[in-house]
Amino acid sequence: MRLFKQNKPFKLLHWFSILSFVSIALISVASAFLLSRFLTQNILQGDAEVTMAFVQSTAREENLASYFKGGNTEKTKDVFTDFFNRISTMPEVVRVNVYDLEGTVIWSDDKRMIGHRFMPNPELILALSGELVVESGTSGKPLKAEHVFDQEVPFFAEFYFPIWNKGESDVMGVFEVYKVPVMLFSAIKRGNRLIWSSAVMGGFFLYASLFWIVRRASNVMQVQQEKLVESEKLTVVGDLTSAVIHGIRNPLASMRSSAEVALDTDAPSWLHQTAREMTLEGDRLAASIRELQAYSEMSEGTYESIPFNEFLKSTLEPLEKWLKQYEINLRLDLQAPTSKIDADEEPLRQVFTSLIENAVEAMPKGGKLTISNRVMEGNLLEIRMIDTGIGIPEREMNNVFKPFFTSKRKGVGVGLSLAKRILERHEGKIHLTSHIGSGTTVSIELPLSKRVASETLVTY
Repeated sequence: MRLFKQNKPFKLLHWFSILSFVSIALISVASAFLLSRFLTQNILQGDAEVTMAFVQSTAREENLASYFKGGNTEKTKDVFTDFFNRISTMPEVVRVNVYDLEGTVIWSDDKRMIGHRFMPNPELILALSGELVVESGTSGKPLKAEHVFDQEVPFFAEFYFPIWNKGESDVMGVFEVYKVPVMLFSAIKRGNRLIWSSAVMGGFFLYASLFWIVRRASNVMQVQQEKLVESEKLTVVGDLTSAVIHGIRNPLASMRSSAEVALDTDAPSWLHQTAREMTLEGDRLAASIRELQAYSEMSEGTYESIPFNEFLKSTLEPLEKWLKQYEINLRLDLQAPTSKIDADEEPLRQVFTSLIENAVEAMPKGGKLTISNRVMEGNLLEIRMIDTGIGIPEREMNNVFKPFFTSKRKGVGVGLSLAKRILERHEGKIHLTSHIGSGTTVSIELPLSKRVASETLVTY
């Protein structure tokens, strides 16, 4: 039974990618819509104000307000009719209506509308109160009562202009100009396209920028979390290792000494076999303890410039007898005889010893181990170790460098993790490629000695 409920990790990148996309999309659409409306209204408002200024100045000169006061003489009527006939023949104008204070059409270039009162008409009511009113939309379906006689057009603009008396103290009537401004709406459409394309591109750029930042932050946090978890493991391992070493080292040494004494006596063969197994298992257990101790107590160390080939040969020398015992054919292909590296020698020796031991364990029936090196661009030394062992399953490749992960029945699972940590302290890298039945290739990159590298820059 589980005593504690394990919280699921919060998927920062997943939720950010969804919520930020929705938020930015909504903001972009809303901004583009409002800007489009603002552009349309302002352009139409500007056109209406210019038209109103022209009409009202002419209306004052012609004293058209007298017509609304009942001065319907032939002369006044002719001036009134002539003026609005000229308005109706202006480019893009398809209708002109004139309303009295009751909202009745008293003049129109469409004679069928004269004498009619089309209500409700909120735009007309606002205009009768003295405001300039601008309305736009599409036609084809009657939107208001006075549109019943309209021809079908893709879009239209309606301007309602109040007509003032000479002192501009009272509204005498309203005239309506019904236009189909093709050029004006073409400019508006171009402006709207620019607004929408800018909103889409801006939203995409903002989303991509924020996604990149959050993805990078998520990766950094993941790495820091892994380091924190590893640090916690190290603390536990350190305490555990100290207790294990003090509790096991002396009894283990006594057991091994007793086994060695048994091997030197004329004991039965079965006892010799048991003593040999005790010795091997004791050595394996001692090696595991040393790995744990090295993993938990790793220090910065002292770095010196050392010839790599000599270092590798001195590491292999005590292992040669062991390799022959397991029928491992060792082949060296060292192409950088004078290369030096800056290294803390003993921890780095432990890296290669551990990697060779892994290769031997992967070839229980014998095989071939090839170690080569070469100088790469970027002042790097590449070392390759290729075995002909059983290989590593693909599903395990992502976990091989994690501490305490092992697919072997024997071992604590810190060898590769320890090797990676030691190489990183040497500013190096390690990479594994493996296929089942085809063996494993370990690639290591180490920077060449900085002292040697600086000397190669000197020219004579």
